[in-house]
Amino acid sequence: MVENVNKAAEKKKIPWYDLKSQFLNIWKKLIHLNADPHDIAFGLALGIFVGFLPIMGIQMAVAGLVCLPFKRANKPAAIAGVWITNPLTVIPIYAFIYWVGTFFYPSEHIVTPSTIMAKMSAVLELEGFVTQTKGFLALGADIFLPMCIGGAVVGLIAMIPTYFLTEKWITAYRRRKAGKNAK
Repeated sequence: MVENVNKAAEKKKIPWYDLKSQFLNIWKKLIHLNADPHDIAFGLALGIFVGFLPIMGIQMAVAGLVCLPFKRANKPAAIAGVWITNPLTVIPIYAFIYWVGTFFYPSEHIVTPSTIMAKMSAVLELEGFVTQTKGFLALGADIFLPMCIGGAVVGLIAMIPTYFLTEKWITAYRRRKAGKNAK
């Protein structure tokens, strides 16, 4: 009876919502890739870097392109790395990279709800379609530029532990597995 209840509970889980299982599934696929631990770790680190850039929607393609100059970077690992930003994490991550970016971009460009309203009102008061369009595009720079800068900074910082921890864990896992197979 208890087994039937457990099986029913497993079937009711929403696969994309079970983050722990999804993470473990991706991790198992990464450690079983037929590649050197360095290559996998380097690819994952590059993917993490791209994942922090505010280019949602094209991140996987960009991660693949970023790997091209680095022959040893594992492309599947890079593509897996971009999923650091996913529908559940994108808002807090983008808010954080925007906040980090504002340290490197002039402080008068920090966007708050009141500054957005003031800037939008100013743009709407401009005369002419071309002038208003330029004004709206300039508003995007106040948000997008700090996010790009913050994403690059956070991504570069995140690459370092990602590479070393991944390389260490994969190497240790493969040594344990080889030890068990030797017995």
